[in-house]
Amino acid sequence: MLTVKRQVKVFMIMTENTRAKMQDEFLVMKQRYELELEQLSFQSKKLFLEAQRKGREALEIVQQRIHKEQSARQEKLEQISFQLEQIASLPSGSEIHYSTVESYVEIKIGDDWDKLMSETEIVLLDGIVHEIREGGKRDGR
Repeated sequence: MLTVKRQVKVFMIMTENTRAKMQDEFLVMKQRYELELEQLSFQSKKLFLEAQRKGREALEIVQQRIHKEQSARQEKLEQISFQLEQIASLPSGSEIHYSTVESYVEIKIGDDWDKLMSETEIVLLDGIVHEIREGGKRDGR
């Protein structure tokens, strides 16, 4: 007998509790990125002054780095805003992909490889395991 790893997708059924929890999580992330943008703006002033003393080339490098960091955080904020909109618009009962985890499965000579390694899914309902699906989603989804 041998044990191997496989990927397991975790889905959540959208309920009002789930929606509120996810919105809270995204709002916390949004606040964190907004704070990082503020800190970056404050730090950039200091870095610009130092770079100006070192010359034009140093200033350009700092400007590019700061712009790249600001753009990355702004993009994250836009993604979070989009996800918040999606969460608000999803009907209750919808299933959404939450995460992917790994599980171990024991295999032995004579086992059906495709069946053992077929897509396994866990479905959560308000944080409780509601269903474990072997072989992926049912009902043609």
